Amino acid sequence: MTKVLGILGTSNKFGITAQMLQAVLAGATSDGCDVEMICLADYPLEMNPSKEHNQILDQLHHKMLASECLIFATPTYWKDVSGLMKQFLDCMRSRMVRFGKKDGEMLPDLYAKKKYILLTNSYTKTLENCVTGVTDSTFIVMDRVCTTAGMELVGEAVTTNTFAMKELPDWKHAECVKLGKKIQISIEKRDFTVKRYIQLFFMLAFSTLITMGIQSLLENWLPITGFWGNYVTFVLIFFILLSVVLHYFSVKKHKRN
Repeated sequence: MTKVLGILGTSNKFGITAQMLQAVLAGATSDGCDVEMICLADYPLEMNPSKEHNQILDQLHHKMLASECLIFATPTYWKDVSGLMKQFLDCMRSRMVRFGKKDGEMLPDLYAKKKYILLTNSYTKTLENCVTGVTDSTFIVMDRVCTTAGMELVGEAVTTNTFAMKELPDWKHAECVKLGKKIQISIEKRDFTVKRYIQLFFMLAFSTLITMGIQSLLENWLPITGFWGNYVTFVLIFFILLSVVLHYFSVKKHKRN
């Protein structure tokens, strides 16, 4: 049975963050997953040297290792994760990655290939967050930890305009439940090779089409003739377009509403 662990990075066990996490766990449960939720406020989190044991951190570490999917849930404070979540991520660093012997580079280790989900919410208005991406930095902090550890993203969810909000809206609850249902499917489908080749094909096809179109327009203003003239202009235009397309797809776009 797939084990899913929800990690709540706030002391408010009944707030919007907790409700989002519980909804995702409910979706996972409906798909037959074994779920558990821990509240970081219940644990005295203290940093310790990487080679020393810490009973609390070791306990949390074992819970995480026993899970196929980890869900990190935190409110957004000052465009960042909560203090609880930051302290937790800092404390777990030496357990989630290994360090290179020569330069101390952080490398994937025991958490490689595990799945993860990121949840956050903010007082920020929905339109403002869509335009400015206030919650992006919250996702970036957690995402950097997980990707460095070699984990694979299942999805994200964000709730905006939460000031004075007591209950998670029904449509957002349904969205979180749906996200929880994706966990089992994502674990069963680990091979994304075909999907990547399809994406690459369409990126190349799109770039080639646009390049040929631009090249045809340039011929009306520039005296481009001969094989090498056409070749050089094609390569330059294609390189610029492909760089833009690859940048767009490679830079992660975080959920904003």
